[in-house]
Amino acid sequence: MNPPPKPTTVPLSSRALWTGIFLILISTWAVMAEGVRPFALAPGLVGLGIASLGIVAQRNPRLEPQALRIALGLALLALLGSLPGIPGFWVLLRGGTLAQPVAALTQFATVFICLAFLVRGYLARTKGPREGG
Repeated sequence: MNPPPKPTTVPLSSRALWTGIFLILISTWAVMAEGVRPFALAPGLVGLGIASLGIVAQRNPRLEPQALRIALGLALLALLGSLPGIPGFWVLLRGGTLAQPVAALTQFATVFICLAFLVRGYLARTKGPREGG
């Protein structure tokens, strides 16, 4: 009997790339919905940085640790900067209204995406450099 296959792990550099892409998509949606405003552009700019660092980490193994640390730092800054949108999101969930509902949704999505990336980065550090990806 064959042993069950080992679960494959996605490298953190690929997760950085996809995190950046998702943030760029959220930003694009916000710009299309509300126009060019700071809350709409911020996730896209952070996402561009995180995605670029993910590409650097994939293409240059020597720079991978530094690039991923910077990407995780950008994600942490984006998460902290987007925390004020969480109360607005709860207001929308309860059926309330806001002056800028797209801003609250964008900030909540940014918190969720960055938190997922940060948790994955933490898990990769606790498992070791090659086990966690």
